[in-house]
Amino acid sequence: MTDTVETLERVKALMIEGGLPPTPINYDLCYRYVAATDAGFVKAVDAARREGKFNGRTATRLRATFFGQTEEDVLAELMDETKDQLDRIAEHVESSGGDARLYKQALDGSSRSLEKGLDPDTHRALLTKMAAATQAMIEKTSQLEDQLVSSSKEILSLRRDLEKARSESRTDPLTGLPNRKAFNAYLEAQTARALADRKPLTLCFLDIDHFKNFNDRWGHALGDEVLRLVAQSMEHFFHGLGFAARYGGEEFVIVLPGKDLEAAGDIAEQFRDFIGSRTIRSKQRNEDVGKITLSLGVSQMRRDDSLESFIDRADTALYAAKQGGRNQVAIEAPATEVAA
Repeated sequence: MTDTVETLERVKALMIEGGLPPTPINYDLCYRYVAATDAGFVKAVDAARREGKFNGRTATRLRATFFGQTEEDVLAELMDETKDQLDRIAEHVESSGGDARLYKQALDGSSRSLEKGLDPDTHRALLTKMAAATQAMIEKTSQLEDQLVSSSKEILSLRRDLEKARSESRTDPLTGLPNRKAFNAYLEAQTARALADRKPLTLCFLDIDHFKNFNDRWGHALGDEVLRLVAQSMEHFFHGLGFAARYGGEEFVIVLPGKDLEAAGDIAEQFRDFIGSRTIRSKQRNEDVGKITLSLGVSQMRRDDSLESFIDRADTALYAAKQGGRNQVAIEAPATEVAA
């Protein structure tokens, strides 16, 4: 509990130092710094603090640079729009509530007057006044209903925009696969689950061999088609097996819950064979341009792993596959302290 309180106090102090509004986005950013989840990010924040330049603008820039979270600003804007819409509804409801109280007072007054027994002319005048008050109340109620209907539609539209922005912030626009941000969130959740359930968790990094040379020879348009082909193949092949994402450039990653090194290695080998059997065809040139191959590296989570060390070992295995001649799967050496 003491560590938690100290962490919260440090996060609060950093937000105050930078003059950052107490929003979830800023809290998350400061928490990442205090928790030291990214060494490069911590170093950049330290530099900004030493220069006295840690402020809202710097925080936004660092967030975009290290975590790709500029979309969060879109989410925040949508949330503000929703709040404004709800505030307008509240104003109308409050106004109508006041009109309803006035209407009740008018009815109560009319009721007392009728109990006294009035002459016909006064009686007619009173009924006319009551009718006018009733009509005014009907119009107010109708206006409120129209406003509620309109606001409901606007809020529904904002909600859809919010969901779309949230989805887009975690999706790679070229391939349609989850992006690195979504991968990091998924991996973090799965590592916690694997440790709790004492089940294995493996990670596979894959890289398209000689992709730069392919781009230089055939052009980036065909290169993008290859990236989409690999992504679609991953989505189909790993459906029900694991979580596939684009890590960046020509590098992809797969998380395989419940699979140990041997099983993950077999799966990676099957996918390597599957991609290697495909022939790439240029629609513009109307000709086959050959085949592509993959290098893959596999690691398994250990009990003492951080996310960074787990990822680094898979990346190291991928590097070994490339150094070994590419078009192969490299599996890290088994460890005694795995998470299973």
